[in-house]
Amino acid sequence: MPTSDVARQIEAIELARAKDMAQHVLENWDWMTWNELLTDDVVLSLRLASVGISQIGDLHLAGGNLHVDGREDVKRVLKSIYGDIKRGLTVTTEIMSGYDVALLGNMLLGAKSWPMVIYMEFDKDTKIKVITIAAVDLQPLADSIRSAAQAA
Repeated sequence: MPTSDVARQIEAIELARAKDMAQHVLENWDWMTWNELLTDDVVLSLRLASVGISQIGDLHLAGGNLHVDGREDVKRVLKSIYGDIKRGLTVTTEIMSGYDVALLGNMLLGAKSWPMVIYMEFDKDTKIKVITIAAVDLQPLADSIRSAAQAA
């Protein structure tokens, strides 16, 4: 068997293992502690400015964005917003590729709903090392499509 075939086979096995691991974490999320979910050097980014969200949970966001490093600080932020996320987020799509997972859906905050993405990068020990929670402003996309359609 050629070396390239063996390398591809090993890569396919590793990708399947990563997908199974990520799926297991997502399925058991509510039964895991933050210490079990997060690496020591986890990085959290909240990107909510694009749709004007300046507060989520008990957290007031300066400019609608926040960047936090380290498990203890990330745990503190996640604990303050997790209730709103759990109540308000409806996941419509899961995208998995290796150790990367993106959850796409809609977030209901108050009387408004926004498209949201939660991106997580796992390490090989099934812990999250990067998590980004972002609101998606679809207006620029809609404007671009509208402009392209009018130009055609």
